[in-house]
Amino acid sequence: MTLHRSIYKPASIFFLCSLLIACSQSHKNLTTIEKVQNSYNDAVALDQDYEKGNYGQPDPASFTRLKQYRSDAYQALMQFRQKLDKNKPLPKTSLENARSKIDQYISYLNALGATSATKNTLTGF
Repeated sequence: MTLHRSIYKPASIFFLCSLLIACSQSHKNLTTIEKVQNSYNDAVALDQDYEKGNYGQPDPASFTRLKQYRSDAYQALMQFRQKLDKNKPLPKTSLENARSKIDQYISYLNALGATSATKNTLTGF
C-alpha cells in the first residue's frame, strides 16, 4: 500500500504544480489584456470628449485622422486579444504593436489638446 501511494504522489504533485502555473499564466495574460484594453477605452473616451468640444473647438480636419488612428489601435488590440492562450505567455510583438498603436492615437489626441491635464475646468479648454 505504501508503494502504491509513493508512485502516485509525485504525479499528483506535478499535476497540481502544472495546474497552478497554468492558472498563474492565464491570470497574468488576462491582466495584461485588460490593461491594454483599458488604455484603448481611455483613448476612445478622450477622442469622444474632443469631438464633442470638451477641449475647446475641435478641428474638423482632424476627424479623419482620428478615425484612422482609432481603427489602427482597434485592429492591433483585436489581433493582440486573439493571441490569448491560457497556458502560454502572450507574444511580446503583439503586445508592443497594440501599445504602439494606442500610444500613437493618444499622442495625436494630446497634440490636438485633448488631455485631461491640459483641460481647464473653468474655461473648458
